[in-house]
Amino acid sequence: MPHPRAGTEDPAAGAVPPGLLRVHASKTTVPELPAEFTARPALRLRLDSAGPGQIVVVSAPAGSGKTLLLADWVRDPAGPETAWVTVDADDNDPRRLWSAVLTALHALPCLSRDGRPGGARDVVPPTDGDLVDAVVAVLETCDPPVRLVLDDVQELTGQDVLRDLNRLVRRFPAGQRLVLASRSDPPTSIPRLRLEGRVHEVRADALAFTVADTGRLLSTAGLDLLPDQVAALHARTEGWVAGLRLAALALRRTDDVAAFLASFSGDERSIAEYLTGEVLGGLGAEKRDLLRLVSVCSNLAAELAAVLTGHADADRVLDQLHHETALVERTSPGHYRIHPLLRSYLVADLVRHRPEGYRNAEATAAGWWSAQVEPVHALRHAGRAGDPGLLTALLHRWGVTLLVRGELGPLQRALAAAGPGPRSTDPRLALLAAVAHLDGGDLPAALAELTNARRSWPPSPEADLSALRAGAELLATSRGLPGWDHDAPVDHDRLPAELVALLHLSRGVALLCDPGGVDVEPARDELARAVRLAHEGHLGYLEVQGLWALSSLATASGDQGGAIATAEQAVAAATRHGRHPSAWTAGPTAFLAQADLLRGEPAVAAARAAEVLVLGEGVPPEAAWTLHSVHGAARADQGDQAGGLAELRAARVEFADHPATPGMVASLALLEHQVALENGNLAAASEVARWLEARVGTTGELLLLKARTEAARGRHDAVRVTLAPLGSPRPPVLLPSTRVEAHLLEAEAALHAGERAAARAALGTALGEAEAIGGVRPLALAGPLTQELLDAWLSHDRGRFAAAVAAARAVVVQQPTVLLSERELEVLALLPSLLSAREIADEFTVSVNTVKSHIRSIYAKLGVSSRRDAVAAARDRGVLR
Repeated sequence: MPHPRAGTEDPAAGAVPPGLLRVHASKTTVPELPAEFTARPALRLRLDSAGPGQIVVVSAPAGSGKTLLLADWVRDPAGPETAWVTVDADDNDPRRLWSAVLTALHALPCLSRDGRPGGARDVVPPTDGDLVDAVVAVLETCDPPVRLVLDDVQELTGQDVLRDLNRLVRRFPAGQRLVLASRSDPPTSIPRLRLEGRVHEVRADALAFTVADTGRLLSTAGLDLLPDQVAALHARTEGWVAGLRLAALALRRTDDVAAFLASFSGDERSIAEYLTGEVLGGLGAEKRDLLRLVSVCSNLAAELAAVLTGHADADRVLDQLHHETALVERTSPGHYRIHPLLRSYLVADLVRHRPEGYRNAEATAAGWWSAQVEPVHALRHAGRAGDPGLLTALLHRWGVTLLVRGELGPLQRALAAAGPGPRSTDPRLALLAAVAHLDGGDLPAALAELTNARRSWPPSPEADLSALRAGAELLATSRGLPGWDHDAPVDHDRLPAELVALLHLSRGVALLCDPGGVDVEPARDELARAVRLAHEGHLGYLEVQGLWALSSLATASGDQGGAIATAEQAVAAATRHGRHPSAWTAGPTAFLAQADLLRGEPAVAAARAAEVLVLGEGVPPEAAWTLHSVHGAARADQGDQAGGLAELRAARVEFADHPATPGMVASLALLEHQVALENGNLAAASEVARWLEARVGTTGELLLLKARTEAARGRHDAVRVTLAPLGSPRPPVLLPSTRVEAHLLEAEAALHAGERAAARAALGTALGEAEAIGGVRPLALAGPLTQELLDAWLSHDRGRFAAAVAAARAVVVQQPTVLLSERELEVLALLPSLLSAREIADEFTVSVNTVKSHIRSIYAKLGVSSRRDAVAAARDRGVLR
């Protein structure tokens, strides 16, 4: 039995802390040790020798004995109490993983109150904040120190949960012990931890059995081999623990040890294929058949095993196998796990010899999981069953549920498994696929699926099907796709609450994106209803999307403060569900990062953008575009103008073909244009202006870009002429910050003309409009003469906005725009060549002194002192390719 200080084996022990997902006790139970377990006292001492503040990492391939070593180690009565969590693939849902961790911690005796587990729940705020914060908070209360063991960490692959794990590693409280066991290096920065001296590693070479260990294992298994035979077996397996255990099982059933050892291969694949066959051959037909049928399940409940095999006593048979062989592990009473090597062999054997039995087993498992209200597992098994009818039925049953939960990956995989044929004739499947594609920004695929639904539409559709179509068509219209000319009324009373919430959200988004103009009140009403229903129904994904849409509505209404507050609510809602950062919050995070940048806080903006960008391909294209652009501009504001411009340009090239609102296009163009001018790259600035004009036509933002360029060229009279049309209704101005920048350019132009009163008036107008929108950044980037006026204003104003302006000017690095003349650009283009100054002069038929003068000017403008540095600086700025 496990040591009483190492968790609990009672599935009912301790209530689940409020706000957490319920996890079965098998996840938080220390695995039992097999009868033939071979103790490794030297390795236990090695584990004990980890220094204060070090993370213990046990990293080795499957079958190396990691789990059993740790299970034996934590049973030491002299050691600290241990919270154990066995990780599986479903723990890529961060809330599930951290719920298991918190449940395991709450069950520790040191955190119990009056002997009852869960007594420390008052120190955890799991429903109000970040679950990683909650884990850290619990650990900080543990006195004496405890151990937290996460086993099978290699199962964690999701970006969200990996980011959480890295945060836990960075913030793990001093004095407590974190142990990570994995088949490969855990997805944390091991080199960085090693450099900091914060990692204590036990790897495959240490876990490999010695010849002496091999002898003890064989002796415990009742085998009496000669020393040279033990050495031969050890050499063939290279001390691989699983191979040795498999070999011991096979050797029990052979009469010719020498022949066995002669034919035995140390290759892992050979071990799996040969020895699993040998082991199965020694079992009765009933046990072999049972194992084959249940092998379709990676984690096996005895109840499911009984259903799969028709044996009411499946639990008893599995328990016998657990005691007879180390290949069946009892993770907790009534729950088992077949060794992966054996399971893969059994599945392949079942598919090869009994394909119909394999399909039936997968279908049965799908039905069982569906009855347990676990649609992701159900659809996974149904996809493997190869039964289109079953898969279609489960998609009908669970498709909308997965949509509103935001579990689009499993839904899309199930739809792909169903194939294009069913989607072309089943409007429900086509609509589910369309909404999933719309959410991912794949508009052509969404339109194709909508076309399938329209073509296969029944004459008398069910109410929920009509509602699903209405929601899909509204969302399609909001993304600019051709609309639906049929607007049949939808009876909300006949619909499930999740579909009603989806319908309200779709209507609100369609009203928000109406090209004819936003009808604010109806849109706000629809979105507010969607958020309320989603919150009441614990539909986190819909709640986040509804709040994000409300934030966008506030922006469209000119309520910047309300937009920021609602975007923050969206992020907070996602955090409550363990989904921040994630694709759920990419949109609101991008908006908040832009607001940080506008407030003159580039470091905050860059950090906020980076926390979502690390998610990679899961980020929606329009959000990724904004995040990269904000991140690039923030880099430039912090002094890396060349790197910032490169990131801005790359983002536009990658995402420019994706749909975007005119306001979004204009805002990103303004960011890139500004940084291009700071780099002295007039060609890049002109390219952005042409691109903006092609996308949105002549707007106030296009005039602003042209005026900026004139200012960079020193043509300040032309600046005022270019900006003059902004005083009339046409052209339209898309962004409130545009007028702020225009007034600042007018102030700079007036100062160059000696019109100080006009400059003060323009600056005063800019300050008033900037304060209304929280637009500090344009002031920090204003022209040099305008900065002198700002100095005078700041010397008399001690208000909050003035303090924000002063702070932004202190952190935003303003790079003076230095443009090379046309002839200087021509000379620069020849500098990478081997031509001398005289040869360059001959190219242009000018004197060598003229060329040298141009080169000196180039050096001065680029801030360099050599030809090589000039070429490098020009390439960094994008002036030279």
